[in-house]
Amino acid sequence: MFTDVVMPGPLKSAEMARQARKRMPELGVLFTSGYTENSIVHGGKLDVGVELLSKPYTRDAMARKIRHVLNNTKQMRAGLRRPEGVGSGDNGAASDAAVTATATSEIANRKRRVLLVEDNDLIRMSEADMLTELGCEVVETGSAEDAFPLLENGGIDVLVSDLGLPGMSGEDFCREVRLRWPQIGIVFATGMDAGPELADSSRAALLTKPHGLEQLKEALDKVIQ
Repeated sequence: MFTDVVMPGPLKSAEMARQARKRMPELGVLFTSGYTENSIVHGGKLDVGVELLSKPYTRDAMARKIRHVLNNTKQMRAGLRRPEGVGSGDNGAASDAAVTATATSEIANRKRRVLLVEDNDLIRMSEADMLTELGCEVVETGSAEDAFPLLENGGIDVLVSDLGLPGMSGEDFCREVRLRWPQIGIVFATGMDAGPELADSSRAALLTKPHGLEQLKEALDKVIQ
């Protein structure tokens, strides 16, 4: 939950967060405020379990802070769950845990290297976290132009690319990658219902946005030899 500290109405944002976390203990909370002294800051210190993003902030600062909150929430979630993950009532979380365990087992002998090309900072960070959770080594960049030198260095097993990239389009980029590096699996990450036609359509998969961990793993499985 990402909320301003100063909100209209009788319910204060800090109390809203407390009530929300009572109902959803695994919920991550990030406040934002232009004030240094308010209901969540006391003597220059934040309440336990509270994160604050001070205004004004940049897009990159927001992305880094959200990633920090998500990582902390994952650690908290791991502590709250029982080892078997059975009977918790959180079927979605249990499913994600099972997917992660399966993927980790499959790649135990070799960590696959994934090049992630996505110009949206928040989406790229979220995607990178999921790929890491699946046991992949992730290399990130925001454009096709910046991705080519990384590909030329070698060692990339899979390309996960957005199609709406700045500069060179994602469609043209993926076609060029298939021509120059035919051994690399390609995952088209897009909000559209189809990917570009490639000279060789094998080891290519469509990953529609938005998607979760299981959908990402399925796409990787399709393109990895």
